[in-house]
Amino acid sequence: MTGEVYPSVSLHNVAETVPAEWDAAGDRLCRVPADVGAELNEMASDRVRHPTGSEVRFVPTEEAAEIEVTISAVEPTHVREFWGEFQPWEPTEIGPEPQTLTFTVPERLRELPASDGTGWFDPRVCRIRFDRRTAAAIHDVAGACRPPTADELPAHRYLAYGTSITEGAAASAPHTDYVTHVARDCGFDALNFGSSGSAYCEAAMAEYIASRGDWDVATLALSVNMANTGGFDPAVFHDRAETFVNTIAAAHPEKPIACVTLFPYFDDLVDSGDADHAAAYRESLRSIVAESPHDNLSIVEGPELMEISGLAADLLHPGDAGMEAIGRGLARHLDERVE
Repeated sequence: MTGEVYPSVSLHNVAETVPAEWDAAGDRLCRVPADVGAELNEMASDRVRHPTGSEVRFVPTEEAAEIEVTISAVEPTHVREFWGEFQPWEPTEIGPEPQTLTFTVPERLRELPASDGTGWFDPRVCRIRFDRRTAAAIHDVAGACRPPTADELPAHRYLAYGTSITEGAAASAPHTDYVTHVARDCGFDALNFGSSGSAYCEAAMAEYIASRGDWDVATLALSVNMANTGGFDPAVFHDRAETFVNTIAAAHPEKPIACVTLFPYFDDLVDSGDADHAAAYRESLRSIVAESPHDNLSIVEGPELMEISGLAADLLHPGDAGMEAIGRGLARHLDERVE
């Protein structure tokens, strides 16, 4: 989004800003509007007000311009300064006290012509990337810059819905989650709507995703939260997921939507697990896609995307190896479906 308050930057994967609770002078970055969040379960309502996959983006309009961006977070966290797809050496720590960071195009990148091999983003697009764990806010922008233009960004947008796995909970950094891997491999710009511990296939979220026209392809990873922490019976999952999937597919019949069954997790693996429960969830999603009248839907088998050794030690969240494997597998699937 762009707006009157910060017209020289774009706020990517941000639906609206609201006054930050820890500093009313700051504008908290929210992925979903408040009226939609109010219709979700309590945890999801909170999670969608966190900046998973959110970015402040700008392009300096002068070669050696210094751009000052003031940001804060409710508690200590990190941001990362990418230039296009070129990542920083180290993250920068921010916290509740507003901190003004200065950005200028790195000297060697100034000499780099915009040519093949520099990635899907123009290397002069500064992307301040936020961590998923902590709420964050923007306070001010100063300096000679403008929002990126369409030709400086990937041509297609990829929307991902799912759980903490989609948010990248066990990834070592935001740019190592599977959503980022898919985007990088396919040349997409990512919109991350993961909702840790609370992806319950709620109608309000389906209607919100369906109402957005700014994406070209989507994945819906449904949903270990309902199978695990949510405690939903497979029949209840079927009803919710069927409505969720078909609401989105009906609104965008020309856009490929991949439904991803449960990734391998502890129910499949340990003696105390319930493999039949996990299998029922996977079979339910298969049947939803098979019986749907919408031919833009496809099914992806989560267990086929990664080996169990790609999991973190909790045997639930993929670690870096698992995230990369999921990303590559989904990218192959989507690449065949996007023109």
